[in-house]
Amino acid sequence: MARSKKEIFIAIVMFTVSSLFLFYEMALQVSPSIMTNQLMKSFSVDSAGLGVMAAFYFYSYTGMQIPAGLLYDHYGPRTLLTWASLVCVLGALFFGFTETAFWAAIGRFLMGVGSAFAFIGVLVVAARWFSEYYFAFLVGVTQLLAAGGAMCGVVPLAHAVEAIGWRQTMYWLSGLGFCLAVLCLIILRDHPKHESKKVMPHETSFWRHIGQVVAQFQTWMIGLYAFTGWGPVTVLASLWGVPFLMVRYNIDTLKAGLAMTMMWIGVAAASPIVGWLSNLMGRRKTILWIASLVGLGCSVVPNVPYSATYILLFFMGAASASHMLTFALVRDNNRPGVVATAIGFNNMAVVIGGAILQPLVGGILTSLWDNVTMKDGIPYNTLGDYQVALLVVPLLYLVGFFVTTLSIKETYCKAKYKAHH
Repeated sequence: MARSKKEIFIAIVMFTVSSLFLFYEMALQVSPSIMTNQLMKSFSVDSAGLGVMAAFYFYSYTGMQIPAGLLYDHYGPRTLLTWASLVCVLGALFFGFTETAFWAAIGRFLMGVGSAFAFIGVLVVAARWFSEYYFAFLVGVTQLLAAGGAMCGVVPLAHAVEAIGWRQTMYWLSGLGFCLAVLCLIILRDHPKHESKKVMPHETSFWRHIGQVVAQFQTWMIGLYAFTGWGPVTVLASLWGVPFLMVRYNIDTLKAGLAMTMMWIGVAAASPIVGWLSNLMGRRKTILWIASLVGLGCSVVPNVPYSATYILLFFMGAASASHMLTFALVRDNNRPGVVATAIGFNNMAVVIGGAILQPLVGGILTSLWDNVTMKDGIPYNTLGDYQVALLVVPLLYLVGFFVTTLSIKETYCKAKYKAHH
């Protein structure tokens, strides 16, 4: 059924408001990457301790993905995104005020709980307010906005940290989150007026709902690619890339943050193109396969000058943007009544990389430290240490290549289940 200009406008407004929260939570997610030295000094922790503290965001974010999906299948974005914004505000305030690493980790945990509703929420809004044909493209736009939020969590926040300190920066972020909560409450609506509320029947149990998603082999293989595709961004752009570049090129935080922003720009630039190209080609799998090879190739180029790093990071980000097609594959493979739960499961596979990979790299760096060399009061890792620890990045792209080649089935951009099922 053709929609009027007014209905299209309202749909765009709903999508925009929900996307603003995603923009915000991505800034919270990556904020420790430009505070690494300050946080290690303030909380007296080493690389392993910082990795675990930062990863507390992903522990809660990961654990909340399936519950968030189930809640979205029952309730609407308006209520859930409003409360999620307020939880993020609480976590940011907690993180900014605390004086100990333990309570800072709890603050990150709270931020992760609220942020868990962001990406799924935008996709639920896209699924409810727009036709199925535009879903893959809108997932790409969503990822572009997420990358934009991450970019605002690197360079602008780096300037803010330099100017007013990391604690004051967190206070400002909490104030912004409160404004977003008010905006969600006032503007967001759960679904178009002419459509019934799309929720799971009350007689359907949570466990049966989850079972319908996890029983499919493709759910797991698509999730594995999502993990490997987004893992390099989690490792480099979200935490360890900036300190690595500082050591690699002997540059300050701002210059390293600017270079690392290229990875987010690559994600932002490629995401909508990947969705559009997938629909144009009528293929999902081919793009995943090519993206894994591009990421692998860029991540193993040795001894590049600082200027070339911008190009390599851009294409690594573009390669990782392909992971957004996994959400389209999830929608292709699941009936409409469980789409939010399926999206939650897949997003759990995406973000679990933060819970696993960030502490893993931090632990490797700590194990390689000579237990002697310090800089500005914190342990100093050599370039060789970082190069060993970050071998995980090309490994992730390699696994993604094999998963795509051997296990993921092409859907040809067609839903397995029709809406009336």
